[in-house]
Amino acid sequence: MFSAILLPLAGALLALLVLQPASLGAALSLPLKLLTGALLAALVILLAAQVYRLFTARYILGRGGLALRWGLRREVIPMPAVQWIRPVSDFQARLPLPFGALPGMIFGSRNVPGLGLVEYAAADPRNLLLVSASGRYYAISPSESAAFLDLYERLNELGSLSAYEPRSESLRTLREKIWRDATARRLLTGGLMAAVVVLGLAFALASTRTEITWTTLEKVPSNQVFLFAFFSLFIWLINAVIGLYFYLRGGVEKAMIYLFWAGSILVSLLLAAALLILAL
Repeated sequence: MFSAILLPLAGALLALLVLQPASLGAALSLPLKLLTGALLAALVILLAAQVYRLFTARYILGRGGLALRWGLRREVIPMPAVQWIRPVSDFQARLPLPFGALPGMIFGSRNVPGLGLVEYAAADPRNLLLVSASGRYYAISPSESAAFLDLYERLNELGSLSAYEPRSESLRTLREKIWRDATARRLLTGGLMAAVVVLGLAFALASTRTEITWTTLEKVPSNQVFLFAFFSLFIWLINAVIGLYFYLRGGVEKAMIYLFWAGSILVSLLLAAALLILAL
């Protein structure tokens, strides 16, 4: 509930700050406005990432082992490697939650005395199960924790005919996979550099003029040009995230994803050209 209110609120504040610079915070200096906008944008991104982890969280228990997924994180644990699964309520000490955990979105990791590093992929702190697997620990919260435990006990007694292949994916491993693809690396880097060029042109124009002639042929404050930079960075970020999702998921031709990423470069170049025209 907290994130559902805070996420649109932060987005609305960011939109008001960027789209209405003359009426919102007129007393603030331009650097402070930009810093505030960057902080709000970071807040929106972090909350969106938590929401994405929540909606992609999966706990799949089979005879071959346990598969966990949340966001870009994936863990496939063979059944012989699962040492035990127990409710957190069985322990005398309370399991501390990770820093930055939000109501209904408990993700992250934390060093717990006596256990070590515990990775959290849960929604309900009152329904936590602790999984021990090969010296690693995961805190999860299946919707039916009792049924999940019963299923684990039955499958553990039956034994594994064909154990899952162990697999571990994180943001680091996915980043390495992208980095090995030279075309993807160049397009993503080129899109970011093009957006930075638009930001640099916006700074140059805003610092040398107090007013500019807007597209409506009206005189407006020169800091209005930062709308171009904001839009350029926003398009690059959205294109990068959507493209990475389909790139990692598969099922879409890479050429189509490359074309999608190239579109953000084209948009930035068009916005840079528009800024140069405004500077005439």
